[in-house]
Amino acid sequence: MQDSLGAITIGDGYLLRSDRVAVALIELTPPDLRLYDTDSLTRLLGMYSDVLRACPDRCSLATFALPLTITPLIQTLGGAQQRAPDFQSYAILGALTDWLTHAWASLMHLRAVRWIVTVPSIAPELPPSGTWGELLPAEIVGQTTRLSGDPVEEALSRARRLLSQFAALGMEPPPRLLHPDEIQVLLRMALDPVAGESQQQRSLAAPRLIQVVEEE
Repeated sequence: MQDSLGAITIGDGYLLRSDRVAVALIELTPPDLRLYDTDSLTRLLGMYSDVLRACPDRCSLATFALPLTITPLIQTLGGAQQRAPDFQSYAILGALTDWLTHAWASLMHLRAVRWIVTVPSIAPELPPSGTWGELLPAEIVGQTTRLSGDPVEEALSRARRLLSQFAALGMEPPPRLLHPDEIQVLLRMALDPVAGESQQQRSLAAPRLIQVVEEE
């Protein structure tokens, strides 16, 4: 896995493979699927499908089942605790952090589905000219004609064009390019999910006990 990651250059919104093919990655997951009923989710998927179907560039929609994480929330609470103006606030924030950490232990194995759109620096598959060529999709499957120009710029420019079309749907927050650390986590989970989950479990520190000494 380390060799595979070492052969990939990760940047803001993209990764560059060792074969000089760049892939832009777009976060398309809705803010919270639980906020959608069946009809609303069907309409949302229909709008996403229309945008992807009309896209003239090569792109793919992938889904990943990733472990949930409360690490950012724990870090935020920890910072607030250190800035607490009095002992009572400090104790409340510490107790809340401990409670969340203990509760999270029973939910560690839950998964969240993330929708990721990949836009590579490869031209779309075009059928051969003529009626018979259009009726033979096997002739064009797997074509990897690289786009001319800088692969990173080619992938990002097409991804930003696709982002503008998704943004027109009015989703809040709108779809966005993945950050480098998010891409690295995604790759680790895809290449070695066992190690990725173990690393996440180690990232949560053990709950700290607050000792209260009674005054004599």
